[in-house]
Amino acid sequence: MEAKQLQSLRAHSEQLAGFIVRLTSYYEGLSAEIDKELQSLRGHLSGKIDFTLATLSMNKVSQLIMLEPYSVKTLTQAWIRQLEEDIQAFQRLVTEPAARSQAAKASSALKKPINGISAVLPLYQKVLKCYQSGMGNAEESAPDNQPNNRTVQLKQNLIDELGQLVQTYIRVNPEDDYLASLQERLGQGLTEEELLNSCLILIRVMVQETLTEANTAGKIIQRLNNALGNINGDVQSSISKSAESFEARQSRNQELRNVLEDMEDALEGENNIDDLKQQAQHYLGQMANSLSAGEEAERQEQEGLMSLLVSMQQQLSSLQKQTNSYRKKLVEQRINMYTDPLTRVPNRMAYNERASKEWDRCQAQNRPLSIAVVDVDHFKRINDKYGHAAGDKTLQAIARHLKTNLTSSEFMARWGGEEFIILLPDHASDKLLNRLNELREGLAKLPFKFKQERLTVTASIGGTQCRTGEKLDAAFERADKGLYKAKSDGRNQVVIQDNE
Repeated sequence: MEAKQLQSLRAHSEQLAGFIVRLTSYYEGLSAEIDKELQSLRGHLSGKIDFTLATLSMNKVSQLIMLEPYSVKTLTQAWIRQLEEDIQAFQRLVTEPAARSQAAKASSALKKPINGISAVLPLYQKVLKCYQSGMGNAEESAPDNQPNNRTVQLKQNLIDELGQLVQTYIRVNPEDDYLASLQERLGQGLTEEELLNSCLILIRVMVQETLTEANTAGKIIQRLNNALGNINGDVQSSISKSAESFEARQSRNQELRNVLEDMEDALEGENNIDDLKQQAQHYLGQMANSLSAGEEAERQEQEGLMSLLVSMQQQLSSLQKQTNSYRKKLVEQRINMYTDPLTRVPNRMAYNERASKEWDRCQAQNRPLSIAVVDVDHFKRINDKYGHAAGDKTLQAIARHLKTNLTSSEFMARWGGEEFIILLPDHASDKLLNRLNELREGLAKLPFKFKQERLTVTASIGGTQCRTGEKLDAAFERADKGLYKAKSDGRNQVVIQDNE
């Protein structure tokens, strides 16, 4: 190769290396691990270029990029979706015309095609201005009309509770389109008026379901009453027949005694042998006839009694089948009522019942009880990137792992969304941190793979020890504050909240 060609090749290599250095600097910030390797790559391509080490770095960067769940494009799309959800939530909350107009403009801007990541910041600014405008209007409005944090939390709790109830009734009536529609609307968020209407609708469903169950129970009770009435009639008939049989036996026995007495009198006053034989045969014939009649009466009585017993047994067997079927249905309904349909672990209703009993027991025995709230980190990203089916499988795997790794005295339930709640009897604050970290570290080791991509799913946990005399709601709020701090401090950690 000629010197001129070598010089041209060297110049092109330096130009390409410079371009790679500038390009890697431009994309810095996507991932800390990728940034570290890109910095090494820039070092190999700056000054005296080392193509061997640069090639190794480029291979590592390529591998890291393949494993990275988010590209700039997917991140941009996720941000836009989040902004759209935020502006929709804002539109549901505000009533002031100017704020609603401003929100409508921001929503329209979000629906336009995005040319690049640089276009996201102005959109964020538009949404931020909407919220600032809404806050300003809220401050100018009367204090009585301003919802406080407690009201907002109460509304969210009501939506969560409704969601649990709707899921329970959907399992009973899976083909009910209206319940499915109500569940979808609850997931999208509701205004206060829509929430009240949803409550009324669900109350009607519950009343209808209760009436149906009452009707079924009434039919079962009527069958029980009819069967018991039939059995009682058969028993009364049997008693009457037994009394008649007893009287008939008494009468036959008296006839036999009379025959024997007559025979005795005849034998004493008769001397002729032939006449004695004739009279004896006459009396013996009367006795045989009486015994035969007695045997026939007893045979008929036994047949009647056996027929009665068989009839009673058949009625009792039929009654037992009906009651077993009804009892099985009641057990299934109770299981469905207290089980989350997606993860098949106890639901919030089951938690409320178990927590109340557990707390009463622990206070009576002066034993500690702790509560922990578990929240899956970046769960929305999983739904956005891999679909809701992947999100459902993630929740199922996490629920299965938690349930498998709890002791027999510990209890867990799905609280709602991607949150789970755990009761830990006999765990004071000093032992709680280690126990929850065991569960957290186990979750992080679960192998997830969606769309041929391996994924590590982590969770943040807030925990607290219940205090003597306090209500469980207060302990839950404290654990929830710990969860909020764990997520604010970087996620994938446990925070024990003992101080308020």
